[in-house]
Amino acid sequence: MGYLRDNMIEEMKLRDYSDTTIDMYTHCIFVLAHYYMKSPLLISQSEIRDFFVYLRSKSTSPTKLCIYYSAIKVFYSIHGQPHYIDFLPRPRVPFKIPEVLDESEIQTILSLCRTLRYKLLFALIYSSGLRISEALNLKVTDIDILRKTIHIRSSKNMKDRYTILSNKALSLLNFYLNRYKPESLLFFALHDKNRKMQKRHCQQVFHNLVKEAHISKNVHVHTLRHSFATHLLEHDTNIFYIMKLLGHSSIKSTIIYLHMQRLDKMNIQSPLDMADITLNDFNSNRLQPALCIA
Repeated sequence: MGYLRDNMIEEMKLRDYSDTTIDMYTHCIFVLAHYYMKSPLLISQSEIRDFFVYLRSKSTSPTKLCIYYSAIKVFYSIHGQPHYIDFLPRPRVPFKIPEVLDESEIQTILSLCRTLRYKLLFALIYSSGLRISEALNLKVTDIDILRKTIHIRSSKNMKDRYTILSNKALSLLNFYLNRYKPESLLFFALHDKNRKMQKRHCQQVFHNLVKEAHISKNVHVHTLRHSFATHLLEHDTNIFYIMKLLGHSSIKSTIIYLHMQRLDKMNIQSPLDMADITLNDFNSNRLQPALCIA
């Protein structure tokens, strides 16, 4: 797998795949090759089908099945067979609405954060709608304090964009700049200013804060970005503005946040409340007791 792996990495880099995607896809091909103990170029279509049967027997999640499908398709595409697995239907991923943190929960998380570096990191991610990778790639020069904007460079799909810089986050940022004096990277490893903070460590810190806040929701750092978009919608921000701030190419990616708003803040009345219907006769003798069915 050595040569094939290196070749796959090289081709995916040429196609501008992210480092995370490259790691996931090469691992999937390694698992496939290890399962049959032979080169993936020698694996037949029927064997690929049996491999997916095996993955399903192990209760592999639909999302992970899709990753395997995409990885295998990319691998054979690189080797001149882009339709090699088209006989298999792409695994379907059920639509799930992501969790969102309430404003009070975000307040609790930030107040429990005792480290200035992480407080600023999480505050920026929430207040500007950043992905964690975007935040960790920020340079001091990407922040325009006068215009209160943040320049996100070469983000997902190699796109640049601008997003907003919160007044409250700016105040914290100024304190951080005076304390840590970053030179290039805004968030750097303490032992080396030229190296980024580790993503996994940031995720673990956030997980610990959520646990300390006694929040039972299944949330992670990316939930702060979801919360940014949802809270803007709840405060009547135009969805097209939100789309631009998030860096979405299509409004379809942004519409999901319509499903995540708090219904009690949308002033939506049930048709039962709007209609001339009363339910105040529950003590009436006309109401019959429910029948018990053995």
